[in-house]
Amino acid sequence: MNPGKTDCMAGLSVYTSNRLEILAKQLAEIVQTPLPTPFTPEVIVVQSRGMERWIAMELARLNGVSANCAFPFPNALLEDIFKNLIPGYAGNLTV
Repeated sequence: MNPGKTDCMAGLSVYTSNRLEILAKQLAEIVQTPLPTPFTPEVIVVQSRGMERWIAMELARLNGVSANCAFPFPNALLEDIFKNLIPGYAGNLTV
């Protein structure tokens, strides 16, 4: 199955597929394009540390190297977004 792409908002795209290998290959193609500044990490949301390791290894295998990637969990990403958008935000999204 080919991955489906949904552009949710500026800078956020969601890719779906029932095959991890297909998603990893698509991600490897995307991260080949450099970000505007070399110190900005590529943010890849993961659900476990095992998934983080596998993705990093697949990116290194497919692109020859994997560097400057941040792998936050969904809650950590949302906390960071809220802290940047809402002045004085001190909430906790932990369930």
